[in-house]
Amino acid sequence: MISNEINKWIEHDGIQFLKDIGIRKDQFVLDFGCGHGNYTIPASLIVGEKGRIYAVDKNQESLNKLINKTKEKELNNIEIIKLVDQLKLPLPKESVDAILLFDVLHLVEPRKCLLSELNRILKPTGLLFVYPKHHQTDMKMSLEEVIKEIQYVGFRFNVKNFKKLMHNNKLEKGIILNFNKV
Repeated sequence: MISNEINKWIEHDGIQFLKDIGIRKDQFVLDFGCGHGNYTIPASLIVGEKGRIYAVDKNQESLNKLINKTKEKELNNIEIIKLVDQLKLPLPKESVDAILLFDVLHLVEPRKCLLSELNRILKPTGLLFVYPKHHQTDMKMSLEEVIKEIQYVGFRFNVKNFKKLMHNNKLEKGIILNFNKV
């Protein structure tokens, strides 16, 4: 059962949030660590029929829930990808306009390999959005160290925004980091 707060997020607030950070119609977007789709579904509604969302996760149960949601909502622009090797994504070089990397960076080792792979699939004009929720606790890194680590693999830091977003099925405020390719 989806709560009213999550429904409101998926159908309105999440759409506005993603538009505010730069997701646009007709884009190809990678949602890495998509979980149940709290960003995947609003993103698919923004990009429309000509756009595409690549929903990537290693947890099959989460992907099954997302598959059910996409069927309920009759969304045909979402491609579900079960992550087998986090160091290699089955996407061509420079094929994605935007990447959502929300609250997963602390779970990945080695992070530099994943970040290099994301750089490979991102178009030259593409954007990387990072929500480093656990950067200080789990990663034992300051926000500045996270930014430097991402810059090291070929991204340029643009801006950080303090936004209301969905995390663990609850709304909270957090910092979204915005990068583009060098």
